[in-house]
Amino acid sequence: MRIADHLSDEELIALAQHGSETHFNALVDRHTHAVYRLAYSVTGSRQEAEDVVQETFLRVFKHIARFSPARGSFKAWLMTVARNQSINVFSSLQRRAARFFNTREQGDYRPEISDSALAAGRENPERLFSAKEQCLRLEKALTSLPEKQRTALILKAQESMSYDEIAAVMQTSVSSVESLIFRARKRLMEILND
Repeated sequence: MRIADHLSDEELIALAQHGSETHFNALVDRHTHAVYRLAYSVTGSRQEAEDVVQETFLRVFKHIARFSPARGSFKAWLMTVARNQSINVFSSLQRRAARFFNTREQGDYRPEISDSALAAGRENPERLFSAKEQCLRLEKALTSLPEKQRTALILKAQESMSYDEIAAVMQTSVSSVESLIFRARKRLMEILND
């Protein structure tokens, strides 16, 4: 167990604000996957999502003194930066695609399959194939959702953020977040039940 594992985000950020690169790196380690998942959900590109992760943490490091726990959680602030970076990159991708008449790159990221599903797959290959197929169907269904619905749903389902935190990240009201998530879930059910 590393020293920083028992510290909260707010404790790590306070130490990082006082110049501790070790504690900032602990924040990076703790939140890289969450930032990547959000970036990938917006950009649809593995490479662009990786670039967003790097740019997000560079911006956070550069502006670390601006963070104040009084205005919200570190994760909400971080995910706001990540979402804004992702939207900027996605807009750039769309412009390039329109310019060259290409479609968005299909990244090779796939939703994670749990260790238990892999173990079950070794025992029953058909079950593993079915799990992979379901993941691919879900990923395809997610990409068909409008960006705001997809982002709200991912922040809720994968990042376990509260409606208040999601509203802060998306710079909207809690009722808007609730509506986005409701519509996203309803649309996913329609797609997956077809």
